[in-house]
Amino acid sequence: MDGNLNGEYHIPVFSKEVIKYLRSADGGTFVDATLGEGGHALEILRSSEHTRVIGFDWDDEILRRAERRLRDYKERVVLIHENFVSVGRVLQQMRIETVDGLLFDLGVSSWHLQQGDRGFSFQHDGPLDMRMDRRKTRTAHQIVNQYPVQQIESMLRRYGEERRARRIAAAIEQRRQRRTIETTGQLAHIVSGVIPKRHQPHRMHPATKTFLALRIAVNEELKAVEETLKQSPALLKRGGRICVISFHSLEDRIVKESFRALEKPCTCPPSLPQCICGGQRQVLKIITKKPLTPRCKEVKKNIRARSAKLRVAERV
Repeated sequence: MDGNLNGEYHIPVFSKEVIKYLRSADGGTFVDATLGEGGHALEILRSSEHTRVIGFDWDDEILRRAERRLRDYKERVVLIHENFVSVGRVLQQMRIETVDGLLFDLGVSSWHLQQGDRGFSFQHDGPLDMRMDRRKTRTAHQIVNQYPVQQIESMLRRYGEERRARRIAAAIEQRRQRRTIETTGQLAHIVSGVIPKRHQPHRMHPATKTFLALRIAVNEELKAVEETLKQSPALLKRGGRICVISFHSLEDRIVKESFRALEKPCTCPPSLPQCICGGQRQVLKIITKKPLTPRCKEVKKNIRARSAKLRVAERV
C-alpha cells in the first residue's frame, strides 16, 4: 500500500497512541500539522475509510515524499506546503470551520538528519543551512558568521540549554575572525574543541545542543508552537482532540503551559469568591495529566523515540 517501508521512511513515534487518542477510527477530518513523510497520516487513513487528512509541511522536498507514501489514499488527502502557523488561515480558505483532531509531531525527522546538503546534522558534512522552508532567507550560516557573539551565546543557552554557551560562542567568534565557518563539520569541530573529552557526554555528540539551538533559531520553532497552540482550540469541534509530540524540554514546557492556560485560564487566587482577572472561559480539558512516554519496545525499534513525550487535550 505505501511502498517499501524497510528503512525508506521515517518511523513515526506513538502511532498507536495517536490513533487511540484522536479516535480517528470513528472517522472525521484530521489535520496533521507536521506531516513529515506521512507516517502518522498513513495510520490515521488506515484506521477508517471515513477519515480525511489535511497535511501541512513547510518543506517542499519532504512533502513530495509524503505524497508518494500516501498515494493510495489520495482521494482522502490534501497536502499543503505551509508552516503549521498557517493552519487556521488555510482551513478558512478551504471553508472548513472546525476539524475532528489536530496532530503536531514537533522536531526534525530522521530523513532531514540524513540529508547532508540540508545542514541539519553534524553526522554529514554539508553547508550550514538548517532551513525547513527553503523559501526563507535566514540560514544557520548567517547566524554563525554574522550574529553578535552575545546573541549567539544567548541563543545557545536559551534554545540548547548549553552550559558552555559562552565558551562555544567565543570559539565561534575567534574562528570566524580568521575565516568564515562554512560547513556543519567545521562547526562541530569547533564545538568539540571547546569541551574537554573527559566532560563530553557519553552517548551524545558534544555539538548536539549547539545544532539544536541553531535549528530552533533558524526556523523560529518555539515561537511557532506557542502561537499555534493558542489558536488551536478554535479549530476543533467540541470533543475534538489535539495531540502534541515533543522531543525536548523547551517544547514540552510550552505545550504543558499552553494546555494548562486553556484549561484554567483564570489566574485569580483560589481564595477569591469570583473571577476578577477577566480570564476567558475554559476551552480545553487535559486528557493526559502527565505526558505519555514511549514503551521500551518502541525505543528499541526507533532510538529517537526515547526522548518523545505525548500530551493530549480535548475541546470542551
